[in-house]
Amino acid sequence: MAQTRAALTRSRVLSAAALELARYGYAGTSLARIASQAGVTQGALTFHFPTKPELARGVYEEGATATRSAVIRALARSPLPLQNIIDLTHEVARLLRSDTTVQAAARLSRETAWTGCFWYRLWLGEVELLADRACARGELAEGCTAGLLCSLVVCMLARFDSPSVPTTGTVGEDLEALAQLWCLALGAVAATRSPDLLPGGSQS
Repeated sequence: MAQTRAALTRSRVLSAAALELARYGYAGTSLARIASQAGVTQGALTFHFPTKPELARGVYEEGATATRSAVIRALARSPLPLQNIIDLTHEVARLLRSDTTVQAAARLSRETAWTGCFWYRLWLGEVELLADRACARGELAEGCTAGLLCSLVVCMLARFDSPSVPTTGTVGEDLEALAQLWCLALGAVAATRSPDLLPGGSQS
């Protein structure tokens, strides 16, 4: 029973910390606010996470785990590298719109005040490998390099990650907008003889 209570407390602290880090960033995060939002004492918080860096690391790992799982799901849906990339962008975009641990992990990774977090590499590294594979297989349009394709993906996902480009719709509406962007882009990305691709992502 004590272990169960401890696990629940730890989970509440991580959830509250993720929301705080996603909203205010590492520098603006308050341990007192986290304890209050989690409904625990400051002592209970520091029992699980003695320091702010350890708490941030705990949140980051939660977000990283969710991201790794999403990447695995995306890669399992199609044998086509370009379709894998499309599916991966949808998975990452969905996480950025609905998972506060992922939102916090992304913010921690882009803030110079915090080091040691490389959330972008969890999915961008896979995009780079897939883009190289698509290029080697002759599946990219003339003039589209693997590097340009990777840059395109980063720009597409910036809409979901950048605080300067707020989203205004529901998660479904934002993912539909992403599908429309892929519809526009595929004419310049995919070789004419490439198999049909699904801009809205493969079925899970």
